[in-house]
Parts: sequence; C-alpha cells; structure tokens
Amino acid sequence: MPSSYTMETLPTPNNPAVELKEIGAKHYAVISFSGMAGEDSLQRRTKELNAFISAKNLTPLSAPTYAFYNPPWTLPFLRRNEMMVEIPASAG
Repeated sequence: MPSSYTMETLPTPNNPAVELKEIGAKHYAVISFSGMAGEDSLQRRTKELNAFISAKNLTPLSAPTYAFYNPPWTLPFLRRNEMMVEIPASAG
C-alpha cells in the first residue's frame, strides 16, 4: 500500500475473504525481464540472479519468487516480469 496509509487508515475490504496484514520491510535482489516466462526463461533468469547474488557476496534467504504483471494477451516484448530473492537487510 502507499506509504501515505497506515493500517488504521486503509479502506476496509469489501470482500470478507480479503484480510489485511502488516508485513515488515524486506530486502530483495531482483531481476526484471520482458518476454514469455516459460520454464527455460525462468531457469536462465534464475542462473543470472544467482550469479549476481554470488558476485555481490550476498546470502539468499528465500527461493525465487516470480511476479508477472500482464494479462495473457499482452505481446511478449511488452510483458513485464520480475524474479526476486530475499537477501539480508544489511546488504541493502
């Protein structure tokens, strides 16, 4: 949520299945990429991100998490994807 909100000022969800939870700040190493996020692409990006993490002497704290931002009909070259791995806050 935008930083202008607090847990007290956020609107109440309309759907009872939606629950608001406060999660503390975390630091991530992230790689952004376009195109289709198929198995080969994700494996290649995982290797790239792991190489970056190793080169910076960082310690991964999680398995990769993926974020795919576009609907299925978006042209591949316009797609925005990210892969992220949590790292220690002291690394940020």
